[in-house]
Amino acid sequence: MDRTRILISGGGTAGLTLAIALKQTGFEPVVIERESALRPAGFMMDFFGTGWDVADRLGLIERLGTITYPIEAVKFVDPSGAPYLEIPVDRLRNALARRYLYLRRQDLERIMAERARELGVELRYRTLLHSLTERADGVRATFAGGQVDDFALVIGADGVHSRVRTLMFGPQRQYERFLGLYVAAFHVERDAHPLGSACKLYEESDRSAFLYPIDDKRLDATYVFRNDERGLGAGHNIYFLRAHYRGAGWIAEDLLHAFRPDDPLYFEGANQIIMPQWHRGRVALIGDACGCLPLPARDGSHMAMAGAFVLARELARHNSHEDAFRAYQDFLKPHVDRRQSNAARLSRYFVPSKRSNPWLRRLVMRLLFSNFGLRTLTRQIGARSVLAGQS
Repeated sequence: MDRTRILISGGGTAGLTLAIALKQTGFEPVVIERESALRPAGFMMDFFGTGWDVADRLGLIERLGTITYPIEAVKFVDPSGAPYLEIPVDRLRNALARRYLYLRRQDLERIMAERARELGVELRYRTLLHSLTERADGVRATFAGGQVDDFALVIGADGVHSRVRTLMFGPQRQYERFLGLYVAAFHVERDAHPLGSACKLYEESDRSAFLYPIDDKRLDATYVFRNDERGLGAGHNIYFLRAHYRGAGWIAEDLLHAFRPDDPLYFEGANQIIMPQWHRGRVALIGDACGCLPLPARDGSHMAMAGAFVLARELARHNSHEDAFRAYQDFLKPHVDRRQSNAARLSRYFVPSKRSNPWLRRLVMRLLFSNFGLRTLTRQIGARSVLAGQS
């Protein structure tokens, strides 16, 4: 068996980052993904800090820089749509040393998949892992359908509902911490809902909407709302959202009726995965599979990329996978633990509650996005890469 052959379960941000980094350091990664192609659903994200640093090290920044959206300002709006706070995007870029982009998750994964294919990485879509059997010299993977293949190592990059984690570490419920929020994301035609050249944020008690112009015809919508019921997931659809946002102000309710039910919809709970150990034997976990940082953390994708990059680096540096896995966890886990604690606290305020004081909340927002406040805010949300000073 080829000692450099590594199975990566999950073809999202973490898995594709790892595949590129491993291939560039002499390994032969094989990526499996249960979906039939790249996922079409996802949300717009701020791309900076650690994510930018990893993309730069992998030679992807120039490609990512070709993606542009007509967003020149961020505006917080009231129920009539009138802005009560406006932040020029250039102010954010300057606070982050111009290393800042708006990206949709689909953009990032598409560019990474293109790069992985260029490097000769094997990507197997519509492939589901059935079981793993660890041996003295490797891991035997059995896939749904009965196919069997052998690998030196297996890496679970398959998200918050990781199949690899379930097989090797047990049920998800023992590692899960629910933050009481849900996130839905979709895109709709913007003809009847003009945004101009601004990202607009609307919030009211227990629910909010983040709207981003994609082009002159479409907009990207991310809805974040409170719901204490655990276990809601991708099976919940636009009809559930419409019921939850019934009576919402501005255009928050109207957009849900403009959405076509057959279009892609991202729907996920704000769940953290908290594990004392990220590896066992010849199997390790990265990204959301072991240290999920949902939306309130703002840099979940960035840290998933960092985990992938660090794991590839340590596998290249060490002669044994045991030493590489330990070095990877020792370096990254303290950063993830700190961000998870911060996100748990922030989740209580990310969406206003019935007890929130709107006047005070708006004052805090103005202070946070002032020139002085931005320096503090960007530090809190990870403006400095966790890989700064690392080779």
